Amino acid sequence: MLSKVSLMIISGITVLSISGLSYGIARYNIEQAKPNKERTLTLANEAYDRNDYRAASSLYKRYIDIFDKTNVSVMIDYGYSLHNIGRSDEGIQILKSIISKESNNAFALFNIAVIYYQRKDVTNAKIWLTKCSQTSSSPEISQKAISILNELQSTKQ
Repeated sequence: MLSKVSLMIISGITVLSISGLSYGIARYNIEQAKPNKERTLTLANEAYDRNDYRAASSLYKRYIDIFDKTNVSVMIDYGYSLHNIGRSDEGIQILKSIISKESNNAFALFNIAVIYYQRKDVTNAKIWLTKCSQTSSSPEISQKAISILNELQSTKQ
């Protein structure tokens, strides 16, 4: 008989396998349809808006690979989509690559903070929220970062 830990490990591996397979199927279906640049971006944004991050990440990847490797907004959404399908480290790396070119990109900074926070890494979340709060590229996002930082400070997490 398998132990509880063994069953949990097998369950985790099964979930990751199915997740990877469904991502591959989504990519295959998109490549078969071959949407043009504008349609790819529209479909990606629609999928993102309905929280279908698997489809969104596949479409953003297509957009980046085929049409425009330099579109920062698409890269930010792609990074966050990857996080939401269990590929957080890859998403963080994409967002950090944006920061290496645009150190004051409030949206990338904020999304990195959110990913760390959702991973229960409050220390890193605070670091990235602080960086975001000090930018001037988007006062609204910077203010939101300040509010969240204040909230985290008051709860002493």
